[in-house]
Amino acid sequence: MTTAYLNLLGGLLAAGVVLAVLFTILSVFNRHRRQIDIQLREAELDVDKARMESAHFRSLIEGMADGLLSLDGEGRILSANPAASRILGRLPETLARSPLRALIPEFDPSWRYESGAAKRSKDGADLVVVAHLPNGVTMPVSLTVTPLAIENGEGMLVTLRDRREQTVGEEMDGISRAIDTHLLLGTHLEGVAAEICDRIAKLFDASVVSMTVLEPSGGERMVGSGGPLAGELIQSLEPVQADDRVAVGPLGMARKLGRAQAMEQVDPLAEAAPPWVRACGCHSVLYLPLWAENTVSGVLALGFESATLPPAARRRLEVLANRLGAALRTIRDQARLRLQSTAMGAAANAIFITDAEGHIEWVNTAFTRLSGFSAEEVLGRTPNLLKSGEQLQEVYTELWSVIQRGRVWRGELTERRKDGRTYVVDQTITPIVDDSGQVTHYVAVHEDVTARKKAEERVRYLSNYDTLTRLPNRVLFRDRLYQAVVQARRSHAGIAVMFIDLDHFSRVNDTLGHAAGDQMLMTIASRINAAAEEADTVARVGGDEFALIQTGVTSAETASALARRLIEVIQTPVDLGSQEVRVGANVGIAIYPQDGTDPDNLMKNADMAMYRAIKSEDDNCSFFSTEMNAEAAVRLGLEGDLRRALDNGKELHVHYQLQYGLEAGVPVGAEALVRWNHPELGPIPPGRFIPVAEDSGLIHDLGDWVLDQALAEYARWRAEGAGRLTMAVNISAVQFRQKGLVERVTALLAEHGVDPQDLEMELTESMLMQDAQQAVNLLTDLSKAGIRLAIDDFGTGYSSLSYLKQFRVDKLKVDQSFVRHVTDGGNDAVIARAIINLGHSLGLEVIAEGVETEDQLAYMRTEGCDVIQGFLLATPEPGDKVLSVLLDTPARVEKARRVRGATPAEG
Repeated sequence: MTTAYLNLLGGLLAAGVVLAVLFTILSVFNRHRRQIDIQLREAELDVDKARMESAHFRSLIEGMADGLLSLDGEGRILSANPAASRILGRLPETLARSPLRALIPEFDPSWRYESGAAKRSKDGADLVVVAHLPNGVTMPVSLTVTPLAIENGEGMLVTLRDRREQTVGEEMDGISRAIDTHLLLGTHLEGVAAEICDRIAKLFDASVVSMTVLEPSGGERMVGSGGPLAGELIQSLEPVQADDRVAVGPLGMARKLGRAQAMEQVDPLAEAAPPWVRACGCHSVLYLPLWAENTVSGVLALGFESATLPPAARRRLEVLANRLGAALRTIRDQARLRLQSTAMGAAANAIFITDAEGHIEWVNTAFTRLSGFSAEEVLGRTPNLLKSGEQLQEVYTELWSVIQRGRVWRGELTERRKDGRTYVVDQTITPIVDDSGQVTHYVAVHEDVTARKKAEERVRYLSNYDTLTRLPNRVLFRDRLYQAVVQARRSHAGIAVMFIDLDHFSRVNDTLGHAAGDQMLMTIASRINAAAEEADTVARVGGDEFALIQTGVTSAETASALARRLIEVIQTPVDLGSQEVRVGANVGIAIYPQDGTDPDNLMKNADMAMYRAIKSEDDNCSFFSTEMNAEAAVRLGLEGDLRRALDNGKELHVHYQLQYGLEAGVPVGAEALVRWNHPELGPIPPGRFIPVAEDSGLIHDLGDWVLDQALAEYARWRAEGAGRLTMAVNISAVQFRQKGLVERVTALLAEHGVDPQDLEMELTESMLMQDAQQAVNLLTDLSKAGIRLAIDDFGTGYSSLSYLKQFRVDKLKVDQSFVRHVTDGGNDAVIARAIINLGHSLGLEVIAEGVETEDQLAYMRTEGCDVIQGFLLATPEPGDKVLSVLLDTPARVEKARRVRGATPAEG
């Protein structure tokens, strides 16, 4: 039992051990399983926590205002958060694998190696670069780059921040600071407006920005513009006057209501669009009123190609507009004050300001210049330092009495400079009163009239005396004559009025110069003054004309004796240094009372008598006669008739006298000669009405008419089959001196289609020598135009061979006065021969005019004259008859035989 018990016990014990072991194993397993379960639960919790953290982190990244970009080592975008997509203006899928440099050209992938940290600017701030958006717009962004470990190696993490709002704020602050700076510097309005408009245009990407101010008159003026289309804006603007302003539309409403007005989706091609909008092609416009002291002083206008500004930017601009309005008002006030200060300081008149007691507080530059005192020397002192002692004390007493009552005093004072010299001022003193009516200051304005008084004296002298000879002029002469006539009426005495003309005085100026001419005039004036001791007045009344008054004349012989003595004195040679020069004199005399009872008639009649003496070949002293008045009346009537003849065009005609070449014996030219058939007086010779036309100025119209008729007739001859000729037209001295002669002649040539080489203009040598240098210039211009030139009546006037060789002429015409007597064996034949030889020596063609006999023709042929003209071969005829001669071959052959000296049988 014991054994069995023990065995049993042993078995139980063994079984128990096994069970215990099993139980222990089971316990350990269960405990491990529980730990695994715990770990699994903890792992699940960790996963859930990680998932939650990941979702939270993703939410944070996607909700960030800053953009995040992960890049590979080459700078290609791997991922982008929504902010980066928004900032760069592209979808995330578009950004994937795109190189960042394509969007931000300044980006460099090597930045991740710099300093082993974020890429920064040199001053440590975020680096600002420019991002290019899809619509072509650029945008400032701040950028940081940090290294980033990625699956395939090293990449980088890029942070982007939109800097637009910050940039706008900074730029708006900069604009405000610029306004303040301009106010301090006193910049003019246009300078401020131009800078502000340009900065606003760049800041808000506006196509055009303009600033317009309202003028005090009510009109508008643009003071500044900016933007890429500012040029088109300026070209489209027109001045707006006060009456043109209509308070309608956004611009008008902005002025009227004082609130910002916007125009969206504007059609710039529509007629209703403002002119500047149409010119600049804007599709949206914003008008902002500029306020200044509760008043709209102008408008700031912005034009955009597309949409207008967002609300935040608009609010910023409205604040800036208010700031601008106040600044513009301040600038205008400053400009006005500067203008006033500058005007007073730079005024030509001396100005000084005193206090109520008369102590000087301010002086301008003109005062220091006038008085000789510096500002420091007069400040605090009274104007008594200017007293000259020449003014009565009563004047100063009355002055103070007036201004102390608040009234303005005006008067003339003589004052003394610092150096002791005196001067005269026209003075105005104005009191300045305060609101209570008390005088606080005095403003004195001194106008220096010393120079004006001297100038007035000078003007009085110049208006009465000749500055060269110091003799009385025509004005004073008439006044003296008036006084003499009044005295003669009382005393029943006689008066002789003499007009003296120097004969050929112009030659002195032409040959020796005006300085020599002036010296000669002074010498002759002195001689006349000395010789006319009994004359009351000797005057110079014209360029080379003198006049004198002789009172107490008892007979014409008394006046004649004085006139002869004056002529003799004047004809005495004058020594001009290098040579002695002699001129003649012509004297006209009128006697009071038989030749006139008032100064004007006496002067007119003496002048008329002088011209009679000039034209006379026998006597150089002439008394006035009633026949002269009659002749003058006839000339006056003839002038009126000639004027009417030019107007109706029926009485005047042009005849043509053919010119024949001696070598070929055929017509080579024709001279146009004007004829006047008066309806009452019949034919009037040119020698009678041409001088009338020259004296009256009608010669310009007459000369142009003759030239027009001659060219038209010549053009008709050519059209009818006539050969080429030279059409000669005379030009008077009056026409020659008129401006625009070359232009008028060339215009008529072009109008009638005539070659300039076919026109010959004839001018007398006396005409050319009146102003030889001017003649040289004008003849050169005519010659350059292709027009032929001839000197008419050669040998009858005063000529200078030194000038003759300078004249660009083609022909010389031997005057008929020489041709008429070439067969008489006198000097005329010698002169004619000399002219022909002289012309040929100068390479000129020579024409003999007035050939009327066969002997004269033979002489000219013998002497080698080139062309002849005269009644022997052709008389002046109307154009139709001349054309028939030109077209009539037998007649031309007969003329040619006579010219060549052949008989009909020989032909």
